[in-house]
Amino acid sequence: MRMAYGEGIVVAILLPFILLLFGIIKLPDTLFLVLLLFGVWTIVSAFTFARYEERNFFLTWGLIISCTSTIFVIYIGYAIGLILVAIVASVFLYVSTRKTTSPKQNLGQSSSIEKSGNA
Repeated sequence: MRMAYGEGIVVAILLPFILLLFGIIKLPDTLFLVLLLFGVWTIVSAFTFARYEERNFFLTWGLIISCTSTIFVIYIGYAIGLILVAIVASVFLYVSTRKTTSPKQNLGQSSSIEKSGNA
């Protein structure tokens, strides 16, 4: 049986609230756990459920959401620093994995402006 992205998100949101209602964890821990599980599940689903074109999107948001969860456990300055590091890492990830066309592939092709005669 395979779990989809939406089902995993529902589990990631409900599980910490169940633990809160049973008195196992407190409210700040609940919010931390919701964001952490949400981000981790998004990262996992980037590699299991997402198409190749969507992988960077899921990975980026998973990193940002996971780092955002640290606001509840470390100083706010460090948490903001981690979020910015996650954003910079996701930009590098996007730049390094995007598909580019080489100039040799474009030599035989004329642009749409040249075809329409507006050049």
